[in-house]
Amino acid sequence: MENKTTPQRDALGVILEELAPLSGRSVLDIGCGKGRLAARLRAAGAAWRGLDPFAPEGVDAIDRASAEAMPYGDGSFDAAICVNALHHVPVPAMARALSEAARVLRREGRLVVIEPRASGALSRVLAVVDDETEIRNAAQAAMDTTRALREVTAYDYPRVERYSGFQGFCDSLIAVDPGRAALIEANADALRRAFERHATRDDGAWLLSQPMSVRIFQPV
Repeated sequence: MENKTTPQRDALGVILEELAPLSGRSVLDIGCGKGRLAARLRAAGAAWRGLDPFAPEGVDAIDRASAEAMPYGDGSFDAAICVNALHHVPVPAMARALSEAARVLRREGRLVVIEPRASGALSRVLAVVDDETEIRNAAQAAMDTTRALREVTAYDYPRVERYSGFQGFCDSLIAVDPGRAALIEANADALRRAFERHATRDDGAWLLSQPMSVRIFQPV
């Protein structure tokens, strides 16, 4: 396994670098949500397909299914990505999800997993209403112990989120998970204090940093 450090970047840049060249290659986006990466990856030449258990019905090229029970044959894809999604898989199913990713990849295929670490300013503020420490650590542990995949590269990079202010931050949390709205309302004072303590200012914006873990695998 290669370990390296890298300057600030983003998930799309990591994917484009690690899976280059993408032209003509099939890519499965595990936990794709509404498919925000689809257009950019298709523009790079990839044949993109998404998988998400909560995807809207009838969306083109997105299959509504869980990561632990993928509706594809063995060796269906040249590559797969899993961005900010593994820690949303139920902990008992994480190992199965990784095994499924290995199964649907071709022999020399690569899986790119990008996960938030349970550390950093953004995590500390978020923990006031939604502490993800346990599930984020569980995702790392599942990758550490999988027998279906071989890790070939691992590194972290800093993600920096910009907000117009505290309300903008709250709005972003609710956009990701509407269920957080009641928690934010109930803990508004504590959340504001944490936000103002950990965020930094830059040209009128409020910044919160989040260390991101990148791990690249191939099927065993």
